[in-house]
Amino acid sequence: MKTFKRQIAFSFFFISALLFVSCSSSSSAFSYDPGEPVEDGFYSMSDIYKNLAANEKVVFVIRHAERTSDYSYSGQLTSEGKKQAKYVGTTLIDTNVTAFYAYSGFVRTLQTVSAIADGRDDDNADVKILEGLDGNWFVKDDAKFEEYKNTNGGGWVVVSKYAYLGEFADAFYTLADRAEEFVTQHVLPNVDGQKLSIMATHDTFLVPFVVYATSGSVDVKHYETGRWLNYLAGVAIIIDDAGNIRYLPTKGLNKGQM
Repeated sequence: MKTFKRQIAFSFFFISALLFVSCSSSSSAFSYDPGEPVEDGFYSMSDIYKNLAANEKVVFVIRHAERTSDYSYSGQLTSEGKKQAKYVGTTLIDTNVTAFYAYSGFVRTLQTVSAIADGRDDDNADVKILEGLDGNWFVKDDAKFEEYKNTNGGGWVVVSKYAYLGEFADAFYTLADRAEEFVTQHVLPNVDGQKLSIMATHDTFLVPFVVYATSGSVDVKHYETGRWLNYLAGVAIIIDDAGNIRYLPTKGLNKGQM
């Protein structure tokens, strides 16, 4: 049973209400400096959104903002993380578009989309939990994954070697099949008619998805270069009216890697 399925459902609505109240301040007086952009192969979310064709829509599937050291379901964003996420929202303001928001069921992903919605002044945010955004979406065997993490230098090494090299195949699903399953089963059915959608998930989901979406052209090869996916970075899924799909690596802050 995946981590997502072990969560206690009764707390969702209570936490949701608290988080949206905590993000109720107006973005008009908000300022945040993400630093100078870095040439790393990732395209800014704002540039992608501003350059969409009239017949295109975009789904940003991104990592949550900076979190505390609490990895659990209830772990929250840091104060810096809340600022980061709200800043991203200010770069995506469009008074003619109410975005669709989804999160993994973890508090930090809910806080992320809530702060982005606040930054957009999106008072009517439509927020949904998607099980497909679970950080273990690509994991087929939890016990094997834990075993490999404990004997091969940790989760970042294992996940990146799986994504780029196809190692630890008995612990993971086939990368392309599982990525396409996510798009067809969890993205497309939920974003029909939406110009802008934002989905917050976790690094262990996104590193394989970024590798799939870019054919491995961006560097999050932690096993080799030490690089990993930055907060609020991930994949932009661009869909046109004919149903054609293209992917771009994307970042909400100044860099896509950390």
